[in-house]
Amino acid sequence: MTNLAKPCRRHNWPRSGARKTTHALPRFFLLTDDQRLLDPIPLLPNLPPGSAVILRSASLSQLTEMARRVIPTAHRHDIKVLLSSNARLAQRLGADGIHVPEQLARRGPVRPHIQKPGFLITAAAHSRLALYRAQQAGAHMVLLSPIFPTQSHQNTRPLGIVRFQLLAQHSALPVIALGGVQAGHIRHLKKLQVTGFAAIGAWR
Repeated sequence: MTNLAKPCRRHNWPRSGARKTTHALPRFFLLTDDQRLLDPIPLLPNLPPGSAVILRSASLSQLTEMARRVIPTAHRHDIKVLLSSNARLAQRLGADGIHVPEQLARRGPVRPHIQKPGFLITAAAHSRLALYRAQQAGAHMVLLSPIFPTQSHQNTRPLGIVRFQLLAQHSALPVIALGGVQAGHIRHLKKLQVTGFAAIGAWR
């Protein structure tokens, strides 16, 4: 059992009646990263069923190749697959949705490019304005970060629990906590206005 999956089950995440929790939406996310996690397949069995993996890469060819490998395996584990930025590619390859980076969310709605029913849209946010833009972009959920210090953004000041909570309270969308999340944070995260959390290396 992994260092995140075990405490999730022990703490029975999320607690009953948590605000903005929608059972049809994933509560736990695994993100790939060109430096820290190129291949998510070995970690897929560690994710609770109903989770999601977000595939990200600066290379379109690498993203395409990774998606073709990951999607069938993830679906066998009842895990959704989202591709970063590219709605057309995601639909063509049979992915379950897309993840919209904060800069892309500034351009406005992404739903006009989507024909697949039930297609999930998540968006990244690091501020109150970005939360608003995520909603305007048509996202169903928002990944708010970084809540804690993280290797992915070592020069970025984390929001911290207090500021994160204030931002989450202003979100019209279900909030996923991202950034430096470890097993020891689960108890604290359950007290916040969040639907779940996302991580890169902590699912090992």
